[in-house]
Amino acid sequence: MEFLSTFFYEAMIRISSTFYLTGKRVFRDLPENNPPTKGNGFYFRDLKDSFWRAYTIRVPRTRDNGFKSALLPYRKRITEDLDALIRAMLISGMSTRKIAEVLKELYEIKISYANISRISQVGIEEIQKWRSRPLMEEYAVVFLDAMVFPIKRDRVENESIYVAIGITPEGRREILGYYLPGGMEVLITGGKFCRYKEKEVSNRFILLSLMA
Repeated sequence: MEFLSTFFYEAMIRISSTFYLTGKRVFRDLPENNPPTKGNGFYFRDLKDSFWRAYTIRVPRTRDNGFKSALLPYRKRITEDLDALIRAMLISGMSTRKIAEVLKELYEIKISYANISRISQVGIEEIQKWRSRPLMEEYAVVFLDAMVFPIKRDRVENESIYVAIGITPEGRREILGYYLPGGMEVLITGGKFCRYKEKEVSNRFILLSLMA
């Protein structure tokens, strides 16, 4: 979850910075008409959520030093909302209305559905890049973990989202994919990952199927 939290958070802050540079007003705390300026690299900001899990966020810097994202509380090192924000984006199917409601509740800011749509589209594009990334040919260990979320279909029910995690021969942990119950064909990383596992790491595929 830390991976996706950082992923989405950076993507949303980045698009907010783009709006700032182009003079578009996204959040109410930004000036009505931003003066012309340019990007000036990045700086790193450390945050912790309500469970004291640490996140390092890469934040865009502008030459005028004027960009301040409403998604990143000023001088605040503990944020309780990262997981809630990611759940809304991941589980609600990127519903612009739902994400806007969560942002309003968590950040006390008003943001249009059109801007939410632009911001969440960045997240979708980043997810697609992540899904299509090449995987290693060999992992020393592959195992499953699960996170339980309330998912709304006909009614709200708790369901598990399984996380496939691989340990490389060098001991580095890598998230391979996320999927919902119902078979490996619904693996969130897509069918390409399933075919890859069947061909290249078939025993690990069987192990994951049995554990699921």
